[in-house]
Amino acid sequence: MNLSTHYYVLSLSEHKNMLYEAFRDSLIDIRNTWFPFESVKSQVALNDMQLRAHLQTVDHHFAHYYEQDPMGMVLIGTARNRAAFASVTAYPSIIIGNAEGDYLDTSLADLGSIVWPIVKEAMASAGGKLGRDLAAATLDHNVVVGIDAVVQSVDSGVGATLLVEDGYSVEQRAGFPFMENGDNVVDYIIEKVLALGGNVIFVHDGSLSKFKSIALILKRT
Repeated sequence: MNLSTHYYVLSLSEHKNMLYEAFRDSLIDIRNTWFPFESVKSQVALNDMQLRAHLQTVDHHFAHYYEQDPMGMVLIGTARNRAAFASVTAYPSIIIGNAEGDYLDTSLADLGSIVWPIVKEAMASAGGKLGRDLAAATLDHNVVVGIDAVVQSVDSGVGATLLVEDGYSVEQRAGFPFMENGDNVVDYIIEKVLALGGNVIFVHDGSLSKFKSIALILKRT
């Protein structure tokens, strides 16, 4: 499973299938040769064999994107459609989580509010109880606090767990890693921690006020 704030959302149905590229709770509707993908039997209910064949084609279309940009995926659709897709997909290990229901007529903003909590929960689960170890790490002087200190530490790979307030955002400025102006430095840190095998736990805004909204628990040496 590839945990990241950048991920795919695949919406399944018997007739029309949609693919989205997501960054946190912002979604982009992918529309080109491969998606949306509609069944040739758009007005007919599919039996189990037909459904698996249909969703296997959806998976082949998805492969066009995944092979170019491998990321995790949130799967949405009915239990039957998700189970059928899981039985034929070449990428079962990348599924971060699932959302039950038909969301074809749901706005991108509303869909983002549904799928992003699923990804955050997966990140928190990967961190396990480490979120509760912040106080102990502070007593042991085993934590760096605040955006400037975290930026200085994250590239060394010493971070085990990053705790960050959900709405915390810091724009690129002098002294921070090279990115485009206006980029969110917090997102850079999140991706770096995950890429180096660490965990990320999102917490409610204000709950890390004593830690300047962001804290990095260090790996024990």
